[in-house]
Amino acid sequence: MRRTLSIGAKWTLRHAAVVLIAVTLFSVYVYERVQRGIDKDARVLIKLQLAQALEFVHAHPDDPSDWLAFAYRQVASADPDLRLGIQVFQPDGRLVAAVGSANGVSLDFPPDDQLRELRLVDLGRNYQFLAVAGRAEQGAVQVLVYSRIFARGAARVRGAIIGAIPVLALMTAILGYALARGSLRPIAAMTRTAQRISANQLQEEIPRTGSGDELDELARTLNDMLARVREGVERVKRFSVDAAHQLRTPLTAIQSEIEVTLAKTRSAEEYRGALEDMLIQVGTLSETVNGMLRLAQSEGGIDSRHQRLVPVDALLEDVGEFFAALAEERGLELAVDAKSGSTVVGDPVWLHQLFANLLHNALKYTPEHGSVGIQARAVADEVQVHVCDSGIGMTEADRSIAFARFRRGSASSAGEGMGLGLALAREIARAHGGSIEIESHPGRGSVFTVRLPAAPGEDEA
Repeated sequence: MRRTLSIGAKWTLRHAAVVLIAVTLFSVYVYERVQRGIDKDARVLIKLQLAQALEFVHAHPDDPSDWLAFAYRQVASADPDLRLGIQVFQPDGRLVAAVGSANGVSLDFPPDDQLRELRLVDLGRNYQFLAVAGRAEQGAVQVLVYSRIFARGAARVRGAIIGAIPVLALMTAILGYALARGSLRPIAAMTRTAQRISANQLQEEIPRTGSGDELDELARTLNDMLARVREGVERVKRFSVDAAHQLRTPLTAIQSEIEVTLAKTRSAEEYRGALEDMLIQVGTLSETVNGMLRLAQSEGGIDSRHQRLVPVDALLEDVGEFFAALAEERGLELAVDAKSGSTVVGDPVWLHQLFANLLHNALKYTPEHGSVGIQARAVADEVQVHVCDSGIGMTEADRSIAFARFRRGSASSAGEGMGLGLALAREIARAHGGSIEIESHPGRGSVFTVRLPAAPGEDEA
């Protein structure tokens, strides 16, 4: 199996590579600048020697002996490493003096179009000579300088750079490794924490450094994700517990009914009666399961595929029309006053379920000749829907468990139900970014207020 490099090793190599490339480019630049400076110094030096010689020839016309003496003095005073050479010519081109490195060499005088131009000449030494020539009315001069001293200066700079690169590479690798280890230390802590996390150990949190950098942001994101996972697991646990609690009673009843029926031979009518009783139990069981599934789905949030712009007023009119027959049957007055003119973003089926549950709850606990109403108003950036009734009201204890699952208040004998209607309504409201509040007093009825955020752009509408 091929072994890949760790992130720390990759960062170390990348850091070293980047630094070495930058240093190499900088070194090349420095070397080029140094080389140009040395070349410039060489040009200035040799042209200065030429200028001095021509000035002397001009000041001492027709005096070759003085020219020779001057040439000797210049060579003697120059740095020996320069190996300065001077040739002096009369106007007719006859060589008058050849001193220093120019003595005894065969070196042509350049044509007029190459005068004062620096050129390289090979005199059979390890390094070439720099040569430049000039002419005056009284004569001509050619100056030679050995290039070794200048070449060695550039070579020393080049050698220093080349010698420093391996040391720099080693130091860069060590420093890069230390920086990588320090930078990756939070990741190592994250890894250790993540390894401890399991379905039974979800309380762990990824440690944060508080630096606010990308790794800290990653830790925060992972902690948010873990919080959502914990919430999901808790929902599953609650669903499992609720399912076991609610399904146990009807299943036990069905099992007992079957055992009693099969205990002895019975007539067809008795078997039929037993099956009808079991059918009622199965219906209750099916209703319970469907209610639990709807509740679990609402806790999971809204499926984006089902989101729509839902006109609140029209939705409430539909809900009121749906329950109009039931209200009439129970002798109740049902009024819908929906004048919000607002829309919300959400699942129209779930929103219908939300208000249907609240309205059905109000009708169920309102005695005959009572009244139930729905009002909708736009307030700031939200829609407020009030479901009011003149029913029996709720005690403080009843209000505290109103939204609890499978819990029913003290007035539960007034009607049937599983205790999931209000819990489902609250979860649907939460899934839409809203909330439900209760205001109720025993004997004076109840008001359920649903607050939902208005769709963007409502203020401008």
